Amino acid sequence: MLYKSFSAIILTIIVVQLSGCAGAILGAGAAAIGASSTEKGFATSITDTSISLKIRDKFIQTDIDLVEGISIQVDEGNVLLVGRIETQELKSQASKLAWEVRGVRSLINEVEIAEKVSLKDRAKDATAGANLRRLLITDMNINSLNYSIEVVSGIVYITGIAKDANERDRVIQHARNLSYAERVENYVVLQDDPRD
Repeated sequence: MLYKSFSAIILTIIVVQLSGCAGAILGAGAAAIGASSTEKGFATSITDTSISLKIRDKFIQTDIDLVEGISIQVDEGNVLLVGRIETQELKSQASKLAWEVRGVRSLINEVEIAEKVSLKDRAKDATAGANLRRLLITDMNINSLNYSIEVVSGIVYITGIAKDANERDRVIQHARNLSYAERVENYVVLQDDPRD
């Protein structure tokens, strides 16, 4: 009962901070459900979700192409932007907007410049991402909630916090074994790594 009350208070605070954004309410709720079982913990998960939603809101207010072309991953305030966008100017704008959000500690912009992306390529990326997520969920030695996955043009981007090196290596091996994966970009940190 006390836990439910605490969760409700936290969610109310987040909703007030991100007022007017329906996606924020859903995102905050999803974060609250899974946060307690991740390596980074409840408070950090909520903060990361808030940062991600604020960046997305800035993208929406600036240019809808930013929202459609770029995925945002946040782990302990470290932001990874991946996806495809048509111009270098939009890629630079995405970085600028992300840095404007309070709580961002570092930023990696891996967004590709690509004029046209076929539906077939998008489908391959989506399928590869779904397959990797399934592999992580079914591997009993991995807490899949600790990882974010994006696949862009066959490049697999993984962020998150591993409980140890063995778990991290298992995640990376699953990604490398995907038939569509051309390359794996690993941004996973270990739970015991010193972080500022």
